[in-house]
Amino acid sequence: MKPIIVFLIGLPASGKSTIGKSIASQFDFCYLDKDVVCNTFTKKLLELNGYSSDNRECAFYRDVILELEYKTLLDIANDNIQIGKSVVVDAPFISYFSNVHYIDQLRETYDWKNVTPIVFQVHVDFPILRSRMIERAADRDQWKLNNWDIYTKSVQEKQCLWESIKIIRFNNTKASINMQDVQSLFTI
Repeated sequence: MKPIIVFLIGLPASGKSTIGKSIASQFDFCYLDKDVVCNTFTKKLLELNGYSSDNRECAFYRDVILELEYKTLLDIANDNIQIGKSVVVDAPFISYFSNVHYIDQLRETYDWKNVTPIVFQVHVDFPILRSRMIERAADRDQWKLNNWDIYTKSVQEKQCLWESIKIIRFNNTKASINMQDVQSLFTI
């Protein structure tokens, strides 16, 4: 069977990690969370360059660190794919949504001729998203919470425009995740 790479996309606090871990467990996939893979070096790079360790809104993060985070994440995913292991990649990917050829470019970069990419897009209503951000109390969410109207407007303007890939949309607004609902959408 060809390895599968699941691009698990959605806003922070939308429930991606819970869903991603469940998918990985159910199908015996490798699970890679961008925050776990990258946060240690991201925080240090920000601090070393004079920024708060949780500042994801500064130009230095957007122009330098962001690309390093995604390259690192995808390189690790590719290592797993090359040994035949399917992977769930949990990251927002919002900065790449406008590039309609993003998936084709990844296929070419990593030579994914025998790999099946799938996008699993998690959505949650904004009031629930806000309450989940408050509940998880992550420092990196503070700017979003303090600038809620600006944040929600900016993310509403960014839609995933990727072509050449199946996009499965899942509304995760309920208080708990029903894995049967997820599995009914995610058939391999």
